[in-house]
Amino acid sequence: MSPTASGFRRLFEPLTIGGFTLRNRIVNTTHHTALSEERELAYLRRRAQGGAAFFGISGGPGALGFELGPGVPGAPGQWDRKPPSPLTPEGIQLYDDLTIPRLAKRVDVIHAEGARCFSQVGHMGAGQHWPTIAPVFGPSNVADPYDALVPHAMSEEEIEAIIFAMSHAVRRICEAGCDAVELHGAHGYLLMQFMSPHFNRRADRWGGSRENRVRFVLEILSASCKLVGKDYPIGLRLGYEGDGHGRGITTEEAAEIARLLGPHLAYVSVSGGTYSGFADGFDGAYVSPWYREPAFNAETAAAVRRACSAPVLVTGRIADASIAESLLAEGVCDMVGMVRALIADPDLPNKAREGRADEVRMCLGMSECHHIGRHRVPMTCAVNAAAGREEEMAVTPAATRKAVVIVGAGPAGLEAARVAGLRGHKVYLCDDKPEIGGTVRLLSRDPNRRNLLDHAVYFETELAKLDVEFVLGHRVEADDVAEFGADAVIIATGGTPVLPETPGLAGAANVCTALEVLHGRARLGRRVLVVGGIDNHLGAPTIAEHLHDRGHEVEMISEPMDFAYGAEDGTRLPLFTRLRSKGVTLSLGVRLDEVSGDGAVVLDLFAKTRRRSDDVTVVLACGLDPQDALYRSLQGRVANLHLIGDALAPRRVMHATIEGARAGLAI
Repeated sequence: MSPTASGFRRLFEPLTIGGFTLRNRIVNTTHHTALSEERELAYLRRRAQGGAAFFGISGGPGALGFELGPGVPGAPGQWDRKPPSPLTPEGIQLYDDLTIPRLAKRVDVIHAEGARCFSQVGHMGAGQHWPTIAPVFGPSNVADPYDALVPHAMSEEEIEAIIFAMSHAVRRICEAGCDAVELHGAHGYLLMQFMSPHFNRRADRWGGSRENRVRFVLEILSASCKLVGKDYPIGLRLGYEGDGHGRGITTEEAAEIARLLGPHLAYVSVSGGTYSGFADGFDGAYVSPWYREPAFNAETAAAVRRACSAPVLVTGRIADASIAESLLAEGVCDMVGMVRALIADPDLPNKAREGRADEVRMCLGMSECHHIGRHRVPMTCAVNAAAGREEEMAVTPAATRKAVVIVGAGPAGLEAARVAGLRGHKVYLCDDKPEIGGTVRLLSRDPNRRNLLDHAVYFETELAKLDVEFVLGHRVEADDVAEFGADAVIIATGGTPVLPETPGLAGAANVCTALEVLHGRARLGRRVLVVGGIDNHLGAPTIAEHLHDRGHEVEMISEPMDFAYGAEDGTRLPLFTRLRSKGVTLSLGVRLDEVSGDGAVVLDLFAKTRRRSDDVTVVLACGLDPQDALYRSLQGRVANLHLIGDALAPRRVMHATIEGARAGLAI
């Protein structure tokens, strides 16, 4: 099918940048995968095969790990040793040897699939979000608000030193065969700190006026061109800092910076927000959850595009090819970054181009792939088990076709059914509910989490193409399964709500669970007490917001003293902001102590004080217990028996998806 017939004419138009041509406008912008080399090469290859045009690659340690201050030299990456200086001939050679072969392997993989690539050069400056003994540094003594480390204000000589280090990083990228390089001037990192009037308080030639604040970037460009030639394409990732008071780079400021720098750049990549989004309260993380509107950087990208002649790339929760097409049609940008969308479905470009956009597995915006804060892990995905595990999760035909019974049509069971069906097995998917999706589909009844419905919709489309027989709306018992005589059985029956051991709770008329609320089975009064127990994730705060939006007066209590600390910061901080701004009472370090009459008593775990609330409905959102009774009843009766997902141990959608895929591959 032609690009025009697919409805995405602009998205699949070629674009020439700095002497090379992109096959379309879809960009997989730079992100750190933390994968082994073998896994990262497979990860990049798979996305290049899926049809994206332009790929960002992390640039290596020579500039990113640059440190100041005293210290015993060690190997690059040793957190308590000072890395070798990139300024000496020995250091230059060391980083050449470390970086150029590594990048060249990635370039070869991407080029082999017809795509182009760039690599990124930058430094985090005062926003050094990993453990280090070395001092952080920046243009002035202004702390990044997330880690709140006061930086060393760089001297003239130190500025010149990092310009030198960055120019050689650019040279390495060029020599490795990358089609372009990108300077990282976004997300609150060093280049952005120099450009920002908030972080840059200098009174010398590196600060003050806008022309002085962009001098750092111009000097890096000048030094780099001396090493790679003036025709080598160098782009800039340009950030702005949201709407918080005094943050410095507004949309208007970003446009004026682009006006000054545009003539020297091959392209400008617009990416708003900081590492976590924490500034004066919450402004927005650059990797934002489903709460942010799609393409939230579009207004700034359009302003930048009006201000400069260089092609403009925009990122920011663009998960749908239709949105990408509309951004191009409206003149917002020339290229569209779709990283999380491509993590969820690397074939999104090919599917859109071929008129199969309805088959795309949508990103849910849950940020399992890019945990910000204490929960950072190597590349993974809530909905795509193969992300970062491309070779391990490769689906191959089964040697023998088998009959497979799967009980439970939530995330784990659905993925098991999909993989087993792709391998050629005859799959019988059972659930006592009349529709597929499990708890995730139930959660989508909350209008604030409607995005979760995309999960079930994807499987409705996929499983319809496979030889999967549905047995829905019927409770399957152990005898039913055993007598059926399947070759393999997968139990994915999910979990049941945790009920605290609280005096008076059992059988109380004013107590219900969050799931009963979403089912529409709960009788609620005007005042509601949402109980999170020791659960540290999103269950209690999301149902608290939902109940507030329905008109209830809501207090949420939680035993941990930190809010939803099991969720990554880019998600929990905006949720905290939403609850506070709506007037939901948040009581942390508090436990449900007793239920009696029409009220409840809560205990402050630190002050050891008790207080009673009368005429209140208690809504339990304390997490799940495994629902594994069917599995235990089948042990010894079914030879090939598997237990997966929340039925094994309640966790996240990511874990259910991975275990479902592994079960499907194991049969």
